[in-house]
Order: sequence, then C-alpha cells, then structure tokens
Amino acid sequence: MRSSLKRFPTPIVAVMMLGACAHAENYRWSEDSSPKFAGNLSPPDGSSFGSWSDPSVSVYSFASPATPTPDASLRDLSDRGQAALILAMTASGAKPDDIRDALAKPLKAKTAPTETPVVTEGVFKRTLVANVTKGWNARPGDRLVWTWVYVKPLNFAFEGYTIVATDNQVLNIENVTNATTASLTGQLGRTTSGTTGSTTTAPPVVSTLSNVLGGSAGVSGSVGNTYTTTAAINQQYVKLGADIVPGELRIYRESERNLDVAGNTLIALSLRMDPNNYQDADFVQTLRVTGLNVLDDKRAFRSADETVIDVSVNKAPPRCELKAEVTLFYQFRRAKDGRSYVEGQQDAEYYSAQTTTKAVTVVPAGDITKPSWRIFSSASTVPLYGLTVFDDSLPIDFVSYEQANAFAAWLNHQPKSFFSTATPSIGKMGLKLISGIGMKGNWTPIVAGQFIARPFSQPPADLAKTCLKIDQSYAATAAAVAASQPRPQPTPVPPKRK
Repeated sequence: MRSSLKRFPTPIVAVMMLGACAHAENYRWSEDSSPKFAGNLSPPDGSSFGSWSDPSVSVYSFASPATPTPDASLRDLSDRGQAALILAMTASGAKPDDIRDALAKPLKAKTAPTETPVVTEGVFKRTLVANVTKGWNARPGDRLVWTWVYVKPLNFAFEGYTIVATDNQVLNIENVTNATTASLTGQLGRTTSGTTGSTTTAPPVVSTLSNVLGGSAGVSGSVGNTYTTTAAINQQYVKLGADIVPGELRIYRESERNLDVAGNTLIALSLRMDPNNYQDADFVQTLRVTGLNVLDDKRAFRSADETVIDVSVNKAPPRCELKAEVTLFYQFRRAKDGRSYVEGQQDAEYYSAQTTTKAVTVVPAGDITKPSWRIFSSASTVPLYGLTVFDDSLPIDFVSYEQANAFAAWLNHQPKSFFSTATPSIGKMGLKLISGIGMKGNWTPIVAGQFIARPFSQPPADLAKTCLKIDQSYAATAAAVAASQPRPQPTPVPPKRK
C-alpha cells in the first residue's frame, strides 16, 4: 500500500508542477538552462554596406515604373459612333475581318510620329529605400525602439515629392477586468424544544432519554449584486513619419512593446539635378529626334519633302552619379536576460547612438541619361549635325536604335543629288543637315557614304573631370551655407525624473 502511494505526487507538488507549466510559451528557454552565444563573424571583403555587427542603415533607390496609358481605339466610341463607323465601312466594301481588326487597333493619324516626345532629362522619378538592420550582435529580446534616418543630398535636390502620411498605430497592452460582488443573508425566527426523561436506579446506573419534542419557525433570505468594469490599456506609437524639403529628408519610425523598427521603408519621390551647381558647358546639347516616319503606306521610303521628322533641343546632364550623405540615429533596448518573451519581466537598459555619416549613391551613373545613338558616315568620324531655327549646329541623336537605324537606311537610299548642297533639308519644317565640319555659313558638304548608327558615350576622361568639378562646387556651396547659419544654442537639460 505504501509503495503505491509513491507513484503520485503530493497535492502541493502537483499544484507547483501545474503552475510551472501553465505559461511555458512565455519563455524562450527553460529556467534551468543557460544558453551561450558564441561565434566570430567578419563582414565580407569589399562590402559597401555599413556596420554588420551594430545597427546600420543602407539607402538606395530604383526607378519608379510609369503607369501605362492604353491607346485609344474605336471601341472607345459610343455605341452610335461604332454603329455609324461599321455602317460606313460596310458601305465601302469592308469585310467582317477588316471591321474587327479596325476596332482592335489603336487610333493614330497617318502622319503621327512613331515615337513619343521624351521626358526632359535631369528629373528622375525614383523609389527611395531605407533599410535599417539591428546587426548580428543583437540577442534575443533586443530591439530598436525608434530610428531617425537622415538623408542630405550632395548634388541633387528633392522635387515633386509626395508627403508621406504619418502612420499611427495602437498596441493593446492589456485588458483589465474588475468584478465586485456584494451579498446579504438573513434569518428571522424562534426555535424551541422540550424533553422529558426517567431514571432507573440499578447497578449499573442507566439513564434513558425519551420523549424529545421540538419545533422551529422563521423567515430567511439572501440578496446579491455583482458590478463588473472592463478597461483596455492601449499605447499609440508612430509607425512611419517623414519630413522632406528640397535639401533634406528624415524618416522617423518608432515601436512599442515586443515590436521592432528594423526593415525597409519605401518613399516615392522625384530627384532633380540642381542647376545652381551645373554650368551649360556640363550639359550635352543635341537635336533629339522625337518623331520619325520615313515610310509611306506601301512601306516604301518617302521623299525628302514627305519625310516626317520632329526634333527638339535636348540638354542631357553629365553621367555623374547622384550622391547623398546618410546618418542613422536610433535608440536601442538591450535585454540583460532575454529568456522571457514578456518585456515586463525583463531587466533591460536603453541607450541612444548614431552611425557615422557616410556618402551613398542614390542614382547610379547608368541611370542619369538615356542611351542615345548618332549617325556616322563611313567617310567621316564626325556624327551628322543639324541646324536649329537659330542656325546653331547640334549633333542629331536618337533614343532608340531602331529609330536611328531606320534613318540611316533612309539616308543610304537617297540619291547623290540630295547631298549636292551643303545643307540638305528634310520634311515640311525643312530640317537642315550639315556635316558638322567647318563653321557657320561655310559648312563642309556631307560626304556621301554608308551611313550607320552608333551608340554615343562621353569620353571617360572628360566625364571624370566634369564630375569632380561638380562635386567640388557642391562642397564649396555647402561650406558657404553652413558658415552663414547661426550656431545652434545648447539644448536645456530637462529635470530629472522623481
């Protein structure tokens, strides 16, 4: 019997065991264990990121995709308009297949250019990405309480930005329920009893109880009242906020209990190359072809007078990467013992710090200017030029290889008489072509030969020199602005908390 009782714990031990297992999910590891955090990591060689071990920030951008606009078609007409068009096409002998194809094709005039006008270069629609990491020194229970990401452009300005709406969140800390119960129990009445007995004397003495009488009468009752109150304890915090002006951007994020602010923040904005630090000589000016139609309805080459070519003066900035200085300000919560998931059960310390300011590339050089092509003759190393309405000579360039190759094929199809003059003209607007060799009013005639399209690129030596000059100009401007600003006054120290 005794051995069988040992199999079962005592009631006190059982209660302790149940209490210990009631909230096991609140802990990362058991109470009797002592985890060790070991390891010796080193960042990759040549990494351009900031610190890998401590909190850091990386800022970059990518081109924002443009929202496509569908071309208008005959289906966009009203029902009556489509019916009238179908009736007219049927009267002219159109077949059902031709009518169906006409309804599906986009509406375009016969003389419409095959290329849409290009966007003015120097303004970039980008999506800025700010990625904050805690670093691999962080342990369980550690988190970033709040962060400020500060971005200061070095050779560009923010333009056409959209203010990010402050995203306020609410965290439910606890729900508290308090119940109060009041009760009253009463009894009113009288209880009586009567007893008679007899005793017989004899050895041994025996007493006999007999004739027990009794009775009771009264009123009893109970009154109870329960009053329950429930309250929710919530804490509001700013999940995302941003301040942006042409010369500065700061992104603010904060968290609450058991939340973190590590991760990506995306902001759509426009960047503009600041013209105050660029000179006209730094820009490459060309006659940009925005529309070209060299074929007629029968897919044959048009004559010079019938050819449609639209051009505009384009100023392309030098292919210098756009850079900015980035700093991360943050507050870090370090748990001395992160065993518990509940922060209220942890002993932690809070400290504020900032990273070293570093220069980052926001827009790479390859995204600064659009690829362009120019027309060269096999008999010359100078590209084909054109004259503006003010008789300024500028090289002709194209934004697509197909367009440039089509124009080169058209030139190769022209008779020799087309190049007999020093400035042959094209189209109704009379765009004049020149060889680019000579001087105003005395241009060398274009040497007829095999015309080909070649991509244009600025000489690396000239480009590096231009970018260095721009960086020095920005540095001098920033130093002059900083010197003109009043010195910040010391911030008063707030009183200590009691």
